[in-house]
Amino acid sequence: MNWILYLKTTETCNLNCKHCFTNGTNGPKIYWNKTAVIDWLKKFSEYISPNDTVHCEFHGGEPFLVESSEMRDVWFYTKNYLPNCTWGATTNLVFRMYERHFGLIEDSFGKRIATSWDPKIRFANNKQYELWHSNVKELLKRGNTVKLNISVTRDTINIKPIVLLRWIRRLGVQEVSFERLTGNGSALKHPDIFPTNKEQDAWFLKLHQESEKYGARDWFHNEFLENVYTKFDTGFTGAGTFCRDCEEKIFTLNADGSIAGCPNSAPEEQFGHINMTIPDLINNPIRLENMACEKSRNPNCYSCEVFSHCGGDCHQLRWEDYICGAPKSLMKSLMTKKVWMIKEINGTVNKPC
Repeated sequence: MNWILYLKTTETCNLNCKHCFTNGTNGPKIYWNKTAVIDWLKKFSEYISPNDTVHCEFHGGEPFLVESSEMRDVWFYTKNYLPNCTWGATTNLVFRMYERHFGLIEDSFGKRIATSWDPKIRFANNKQYELWHSNVKELLKRGNTVKLNISVTRDTINIKPIVLLRWIRRLGVQEVSFERLTGNGSALKHPDIFPTNKEQDAWFLKLHQESEKYGARDWFHNEFLENVYTKFDTGFTGAGTFCRDCEEKIFTLNADGSIAGCPNSAPEEQFGHINMTIPDLINNPIRLENMACEKSRNPNCYSCEVFSHCGGDCHQLRWEDYICGAPKSLMKSLMTKKVWMIKEINGTVNKPC
């Protein structure tokens, strides 16, 4: 099993983004008990198989609202009983960074960090943006790998893909992930930020087309597109949000000690607590029901022409009548291209006389 553990240091944030699943600055002013987290990780390590892999991600809210030394302590005391565990954090980077912050990222996280940027809805003023930008540049200057998370809002798809791709290249980050919105937290109060599934689908197709046209695939790793390409390059359909096993492999430890699966729904949909035994947690009926719901598909999936490649996208993405949130037009385009390539290889393409 490949376990992913989200360790939320807090439920609140210093920003107040409209799409945030934790309600931003309005989130509960709750902070974790690092000792309890360390104890739980030890119990977890004793339960899982030695062959299992584990990734721990410090999360929030804004995880760096607690002292970086607390995260370092959790990493330090846990690495003895999860020696093969990888570590990371997702942060808004809108705070003044000191050597202790860089040291944590470089010593504990393998010189990797994820941060977010979104047009119009993330930064309250230019001062916040400049602080974020300077932190990104300093991290890159020090040789760190920075992954940029961009939410696919209505404002995002109003940007021409090539304009956005070129801006990401100028920023200099090595990885980018385009993340679709789910109906949690603040997003429920701001339905206007959601593009329609049809609009989103068209934008992803254009993102692919312009990435191909301008050679943007070589500029940085575009996680969303690469996960789709993998379906047609290798036949593996379960990459990224298409895995359909998030509820099976993910635990989110909320700052108040409650435990859930997917971090997006973790503030509302807990099924356990940090004080429970690991077997009781894993076999909790609510968790098992969540796993079953994730495995099921909308009946329309089974008659879809790209289902054999798609396999069904994230179960939390909403449907709009019969239109899902998957990049269906992109997959149809890649499927058509693959069919023609096979015909050319086999010499069965109809050629003019």
